Amino acid sequence: MDIFAKLAASTLKENSEGELPDFIVPLLMKVAENPADFAGREALVEELVMRVEEYETWSEMCCEKQGFSLEDIHRTLDRLKVRY
Repeated sequence: MDIFAKLAASTLKENSEGELPDFIVPLLMKVAENPADFAGREALVEELVMRVEEYETWSEMCCEKQGFSLEDIHRTLDRLKVRY
């Protein structure tokens, strides 16, 4: 499975089984479904996969950061120049 297919699978899984909100899914799928647009930036896509898989709604609620927040995911999407 390439990194783009992994992003699609992780996004759909975390959205249906986890707590990944519906509104972020189209942005993540824009990356997953358009690998040619993100050629050469696979390392950032891999980082995005990690952040999606380790997303936690409460990641910044405690004294130490655990998991990744929506802000972390948005930062990576910004680096990929993906917008709403």
